[in-house]
Amino acid sequence: MCKPSTREIKRVVISGAGPAGLLCASILLARNKEQEVSTSSEAPIYHVTLIDGRQDFGALTKEELAKSFRSWMLGLANHGLDALRTIPDLYENYVKKEGVVLEDFSIYLGKKCIKSTTDDGVDDTQEGRIVDRNYIVAAIARYLKDTHENDTEHYTSMYDTTTQYVDYANKRVLVRNLKTQDEEYVNYDLLIGCDGVRSTVREAMIKRHSSFECHITDIFQKFKAVHVQRPDALSAVGMSILPDIIPGFQGIALPETGDLVNISMGIPHHRFSEMHADLQSEDYKVVSKYFKDNFKAFELVDYDDFAKQWVAQRWNQTGMVHCNSYHSSQMGIVLMGDAAHATSPSIGMGMNTALRDAQFFCNILKENNHDLEKVLPAYSEARVKEGNSLTSLAFNLYCLDSRAQTLETVHLVVRSFFHKKFPRFVSMHPQMMIGARNVALSDVFELATKLGIIGKHRSINDKIRNDYFEKSVGMVKENHGKQRSWTSFLLSVGVCAAVLVAAVFYQKGFIKIC
Repeated sequence: MCKPSTREIKRVVISGAGPAGLLCASILLARNKEQEVSTSSEAPIYHVTLIDGRQDFGALTKEELAKSFRSWMLGLANHGLDALRTIPDLYENYVKKEGVVLEDFSIYLGKKCIKSTTDDGVDDTQEGRIVDRNYIVAAIARYLKDTHENDTEHYTSMYDTTTQYVDYANKRVLVRNLKTQDEEYVNYDLLIGCDGVRSTVREAMIKRHSSFECHITDIFQKFKAVHVQRPDALSAVGMSILPDIIPGFQGIALPETGDLVNISMGIPHHRFSEMHADLQSEDYKVVSKYFKDNFKAFELVDYDDFAKQWVAQRWNQTGMVHCNSYHSSQMGIVLMGDAAHATSPSIGMGMNTALRDAQFFCNILKENNHDLEKVLPAYSEARVKEGNSLTSLAFNLYCLDSRAQTLETVHLVVRSFFHKKFPRFVSMHPQMMIGARNVALSDVFELATKLGIIGKHRSINDKIRNDYFEKSVGMVKENHGKQRSWTSFLLSVGVCAAVLVAAVFYQKGFIKIC
């Protein structure tokens, strides 16, 4: 018979049962089992309390998820996959069967399709899946439920419960059960904030530390996403980028199981008023006709189905978060996921980075013998650069000026071609490095900065955002003059030159058109 454990008990409260919170809980509880059978380990035993305002997705069937809890399709790249593999049973038995394995990548320039396969990547170990975010949440939650639900000594789940307030002076959180409206305090030694863009846990850091900087904004885009039958032109295992797919809109098409595809299309705020009136119609027949006439990349299987979904949903917006630290030693707090670095979905690395946060934190715990005084600042040192690289890349690898973005799309195609032919002399385009194994987002950011992409786009994007804000709140009046700047002129010349180069490559057979 095993002797009762005499190890220190650490009370961990995780606010938010998204990818980061669920994975962090899973790793900590798995480590408990490893430590309990070890006679030499002096690591503490963790009691994990998981708090989330939604219901437990792990208790739902696939049919129930599909009916009521569909989310957007996202990329699950090496960063996220390696984090999930920290617990082999979790990956092999719960996550591996989710989504579609990604095998190719396409860019549609009008009706022309430029295609590459995943073996054109940084190394031969790249892999990726396209998954529904909520299905991944459900898979990890199901693992927790199956593996630890009866371990009440070490694990407590509090779904349908919100974190109301952090009493950091006494290291406890006030929570409210949404079904009964009962409130109670839950004590903690470590509080992990995985509670999204409007994080209650992060709010405590704002109140406590004058040196803590946090900037919250939106992604300067409004978008809609539909789930439709896959057109014949689209690969069942490929991601397709759709620049300028209809006037003013950038798009992306991601494959789903069941031979479906998730098509998302967004328009920046400053161009929203220019959008064709038909796209704001509540009559699906009007929207259907508009897409038949203007959506040129490929033919949809059912324009009416697309239009009905378009009309039925509101315009979506998401937030961005930038923080200069992800911890507070005084309050025993760390931030992960969207609470630390909510971002635009444009590069598909938000969930991957959140999962990586949980993996890194648990690794740092082990490396520092679970000494929180050392662990918390080490976590910030490791992850703040990655979170801020994520948000900057997601916003500034793309340009809000359509001419500059066209130039950058051609740059991606041309640089990718020359890198494949002359890898020793031409670096890969930063866009193609994202998510690759052993390539940190801060490495991608550094290269994008050296190539001048970040600086150029940031300058243009910041000006567009500032001009839009100043006009929208009435700080300045609309300029009705048609002044043409040298920057605008040079961009136009650059676009023409780049398109000409791409055309020559196409004529010479250097670019594959599908």
